[in-house]
Amino acid sequence: MAEKLAAKNWDAEQLEDWLISRVAQLLKQAADDIDPDMPFNSLGLDSINVMDLIVELDDLLGIEIESTIVWDYPTIRLLSEYVATLAKE
Repeated sequence: MAEKLAAKNWDAEQLEDWLISRVAQLLKQAADDIDPDMPFNSLGLDSINVMDLIVELDDLLGIEIESTIVWDYPTIRLLSEYVATLAKE
């Protein structure tokens, strides 16, 4: 599991990079092939994969993120930007 780090150390760009890396690992693709503006389901992730990512983000940042958040922020970029605001609270 991801090492727990202080949430304030993560900005949207760092979170986006982390998510791209994790999605690339899950899909066994190069990170350069992951479009952060493409919806998670269009990238090839199912709901279980996405929920696992949310749990990893919870652990990584030490905050609780609602599992339904991906309905409102359905791309890596949108989710990263939103979660960065939560991490600063």
